[in-house]
Amino acid sequence: MRYGYVRTSTNNQLNDRQVNALQEICDKVIIEDGVSARKKRRPKFDKLRQKFKAGDTLVIYSYDRAFRSVVEGLTSLDELTERNVTLESMTEHLDPTTPHGRMQFSIILVLAEWEVNNLSQRTISGLQAAQKRGEKLGRPSKGEDLTLRKRYRTANQERAICHDAAS
Repeated sequence: MRYGYVRTSTNNQLNDRQVNALQEICDKVIIEDGVSARKKRRPKFDKLRQKFKAGDTLVIYSYDRAFRSVVEGLTSLDELTERNVTLESMTEHLDPTTPHGRMQFSIILVLAEWEVNNLSQRTISGLQAAQKRGEKLGRPSKGEDLTLRKRYRTANQERAICHDAAS
């Protein structure tokens, strides 16, 4: 059996291109919605792993979308290989069970992990900068008027522009 697997970070991020491509070549496609790259638990993927039988194939669109850390990717690959389940990527054409393919697979995973860590660092820096500017962070509380928050933010931005222009 050929299983396709797609992970999206947000519920509205579904990538039809990935799903359509996987549906063309797989018997069943599993879509994991709203699971961040940093989350360790992926309920649908965990359930799928339990279904695998020797001779099955797990097809993913790309290694860096399915695995966002070196440890996760190599652990998954070893588990699949041990159970005689093949791992295929639609975009990276390599055999991760050979020494050369495993090296390439590992490099892809290192870059994916680096990307996740950089994104996280930029997000933290952006939030800290917004906090220094006095912006209210987080979700609005119940009953909070969003238009007032937007107006306040706009007024602060205009004040900063005027201050910069006067300098």
